[in-house]
Amino acid sequence: MAALLAWGTLVPSAAAGGETGRSAGGPIICIDPGHQERGNNELEPVGPGSNEKKPKVSSGTRGVASGKPEHVLTLEVSNRIKEILTAKGFTVVMTREAHKVDISNKERAEMANAAGADLFVRIHADGDTSAKTQGASVLYPAESVSATPEQYALSKAAAGIVLADLVSATGARSRGSVARSDLSGFNWSTVPNVLVEMGFMTNPEEDRLLQTDEYQIKMAEGIAGGIERYMTEVAGKPAWHPEPYEEKLTLLESADLYDRHTGRLVPVGAYLGPQTVNAREKAGHWYLIDTWLGANWIYAPNALTGKVEETEERIELPSATKLYRYPSGSEAAVSELAPQTVQANGRWGEWIRVQTWLGDMWLHQP
Repeated sequence: MAALLAWGTLVPSAAAGGETGRSAGGPIICIDPGHQERGNNELEPVGPGSNEKKPKVSSGTRGVASGKPEHVLTLEVSNRIKEILTAKGFTVVMTREAHKVDISNKERAEMANAAGADLFVRIHADGDTSAKTQGASVLYPAESVSATPEQYALSKAAAGIVLADLVSATGARSRGSVARSDLSGFNWSTVPNVLVEMGFMTNPEEDRLLQTDEYQIKMAEGIAGGIERYMTEVAGKPAWHPEPYEEKLTLLESADLYDRHTGRLVPVGAYLGPQTVNAREKAGHWYLIDTWLGANWIYAPNALTGKVEETEERIELPSATKLYRYPSGSEAAVSELAPQTVQANGRWGEWIRVQTWLGDMWLHQP
């Protein structure tokens, strides 16, 4: 199949900071790796209807011993938490997956709201004027700024559980769970949410500890364990509850194969390339399929129900048309095509697959 002719101009779209808005059958955890490479001192309201304003987002603190910026540490640990939660069967949405983004605290909260998150978890590290201050804490929104009494009660419960499991996993000093009314990321949120302060980067000893793989793994396991315990014991939404699902699925990308052992999904060291498979069970974005190794699970958040109809046709684009990596529209468009005629090679419902110099892309043609 020939690539698209460059008859028009390809106009890059603004890149999104992370994954947003994906629907799922299981519990959704939104993780916000705190801060970003460069702060944004433009002001935004600290909460709905508030006259008080604060900078949109800061660049965070920095390790006094390691020199590592807080925004780097928070993404490192957030990725570890994501990996653990995904293996347990949760659907994880990230507010950012890169450092060079510009996402305000209000916008991060709105991303969690839009995703329908069952829990919004903000990952941070602390700083203080004293180099002796140390320990971990978990913050939650005060009752006065919570959207509902239920949101307040659930956030408070989650904070206590996540802190207990984090301290148990790491041996860190507990500084307690604390209600706050002055944080934009709390005040704009309508879902249960907590902010984890993992430790003090202004304490040389604790800063060095925060950088080690061993301690980061302990922190991630403790935080993820607390999230799972909160979701199961308080929210009543355990991650893993497969349901029968007899459907054909089209995989648009490679998918690793997993076995489920002792409550976790373990890679078997093999994978499937893009193809159509028959699913038997579903748990969130996890699907049980039959393979040459037996019954295995795959994680396929972008899989399509049914088959893509292969086609060879030319499609007239009378106006600028957005290009998407997946035929859902739930993620930001990656580019935009100027008006032109394109060669289509596949159809799925109202979506058309076209081959471009960026690879296969999708456009919506109702």
